[in-house]
Amino acid sequence: ENKMATRRLLSLSRTFSGRAFSSAPPKFLISTTETVSGHTIVESFGLVAGSTVRARNIGQDIFTQVKAAFGGELSAYTELLSESRKEAAERMQQAAEELGANAVIAARFSSANVTTQASEILVYGTAVKVRKD
Repeated sequence: ENKMATRRLLSLSRTFSGRAFSSAPPKFLISTTETVSGHTIVESFGLVAGSTVRARNIGQDIFTQVKAAFGGELSAYTELLSESRKEAAERMQQAAEELGANAVIAARFSSANVTTQASEILVYGTAVKVRKD
């Protein structure tokens, strides 16, 4: 499970650095571990976070409730959560870059209901500067 999360976050970091379809290493790294393989941490900047609060579309919500009654993936929610995670991670990356970091380690996602119609997605970690070994 951790390996999948790390791969997902590294994939996100490649997308955020504008290299989603390139084999070149990303300019900014996000890792769920406390280290970045092949890199040395040279400076730590502390905690950074990014979040977004999203509300569901009423039209999609009605359709989704009907679909939920019959089972299967609720693709409208899957897409909404995926977009929300990406936006929150981009905001975390921006906060880290403003401090001079080129990576975030120990990244974690969290979610919470703000109201019955809206949820917050939060991503946080430690902003660091790394150097390739």
